[in-house]
Amino acid sequence: MFIRYQVKREKSPFQQVWDEVFTPVWFKLLKGPQDIFIQRTAKIFSARYERWEYNALVARYRGMGIMADDAMNDKDMIVERALDIIPEDIRIQRYRRMMRGAVLAGRKLHLLLELQNYDPMVPYMAPYIEEAKFQMQEEQELLAFHPWDRRLYVSGLIASLGRLWNRGVLRELERNSNQEVITSNQPSLITYGYSDS
Repeated sequence: MFIRYQVKREKSPFQQVWDEVFTPVWFKLLKGPQDIFIQRTAKIFSARYERWEYNALVARYRGMGIMADDAMNDKDMIVERALDIIPEDIRIQRYRRMMRGAVLAGRKLHLLLELQNYDPMVPYMAPYIEEAKFQMQEEQELLAFHPWDRRLYVSGLIASLGRLWNRGVLRELERNSNQEVITSNQPSLITYGYSDS
């Protein structure tokens, strides 16, 4: 008993003509070059689109009078830390550029052409971002503190590592009042660091 896939089947005359005549023509003229043509055109169009997108972004930054690093999200952990360690004059220049861009965008205006002759893609914050990454990594290793643990959008003074000053003071007051209560052995009500004795 033979299994079907082990049987060598003879090709029909039509299959022989097809394999010898039409298949090489199909792969030589249509299938192969078509794939190469599609790949080449896709690369060309994607490169052209990327170049157009970059030029449009540069024109937009120049029209608003801002740099590319000014457009970074300042609520990001690394950018926030970099803005803390950046020098005061660079921080002021960044703020003024951003405010000028916001005013121009609100008035639907552009910067004068004489003032648009600059390169907005200069990464002036790059060394400070690298330093911020290093500081955050050091905090994670030495203090077991991750930036995700910090508090966002709080009122009051924020101390280092995201702790609130007022709560730290209140906790210290609670600790001191607890020690007084323990030493005096009197029942007391402790509310935000004040003992009722």
